[in-house]
Amino acid sequence: MRQITHLALSLLCLSFLASCSTSPQIGAYQRAIREAGFTAYNQPVGDVHNVNDWNKFGPGVVLRTKNQGYYYSAASIIGASTVQSAMDPKNASPIGLFSGRKVSGYDFDGHGGWTLDAVNQIAGSLTSKRDTTVEMQFGKSYLANPLSEGDMHQALAKAGSTIDPVARKALRNGQFALVQNAIWTDSIRYTFKQTAENGASVTYKLSTQEIAALTAKGYKTIDGGVQVDTPTFIAYTPLPNPAQDVTPAH
Repeated sequence: MRQITHLALSLLCLSFLASCSTSPQIGAYQRAIREAGFTAYNQPVGDVHNVNDWNKFGPGVVLRTKNQGYYYSAASIIGASTVQSAMDPKNASPIGLFSGRKVSGYDFDGHGGWTLDAVNQIAGSLTSKRDTTVEMQFGKSYLANPLSEGDMHQALAKAGSTIDPVARKALRNGQFALVQNAIWTDSIRYTFKQTAENGASVTYKLSTQEIAALTAKGYKTIDGGVQVDTPTFIAYTPLPNPAQDVTPAH
């Protein structure tokens, strides 16, 4: 059985125990992010170059808090022009909390695979059958925050007349959340670790054949890790107390 590596919780070294299932397990990574005022996406998700993904995961979107599927697009709440403004990298703020940080210890899906889609795809090119864990390192990370908290409340209140009773109730009871701001990273590097005979954790050494297979799939191999350069969402801040903006329709 693969074993999960447990790291001390801190903002500088976060244990990552996320799950991408419809009933995600709340792990050390999510708890640490929550303490910092953010909520982790169940796994790195979306493509920051794609406006459709901003409408699903970016600021202004109304999503289910459990499986994080979107109910109302961001454009429905803050308007298409504000979504476009949020997408512009010039309007994003670098955030050091995530940039270059390493997180470790992903859980598994119970069927012999990883809970991370990207790791499953990478692992398919590896030949190792030994116990393996994975370490992730975020690239440069940014905060997309197109509207202030007050302006986001006003946008939600203005859109309130078009929000259906299901969403009104779910926003009031916490089953839905409105994304106030979102964090994305420009790359993620995955490094596979194995336990040596002396019990130490060592980096799995990629063979020439494995590197060739990974390169053919468009991955980069850097310092023993496999890098995915697609900018992707990793966390968000839920708008506090959206209930005040979605009072029942009369």
